Amino acid sequence: MALVTCDFFSHALGLSTSFRAVVPQPEKPDPRKRWPCLFLLHGLSDDHTIWMRRTSIERYAAAYDLAVVMPAVGRSFYATWRAASSTGAS
Repeated sequence: MALVTCDFFSHALGLSTSFRAVVPQPEKPDPRKRWPCLFLLHGLSDDHTIWMRRTSIERYAAAYDLAVVMPAVGRSFYATWRAASSTGAS
C-alpha cells in the first residue's frame, strides 16, 4: 500500500486544504486496473489524520484491495463555503 498526502487549493472551499489516501501498490502495475474507493470523513473534533492514527485502515484497505481517501475539510460540515454562505448562515 502507498500512502499519499496531497496539499492543494480548493476553489470550492476557497482555501488551501489536503487529503491523505491509502492506495494499493501492485507488484505488476496495470494502468487499466481500477480499485473500489472508500471516502472516510472525519468528525467535528478531529481532522483527516485521525483515521491513520487511531484505526487499522491501511491493513483493512490491503485486505479488501481498495483505495481509501481521507479529505481534510476543517469545520465545513462537508458543504462548500459558498453553499453555506448563500443560505444566509454565517
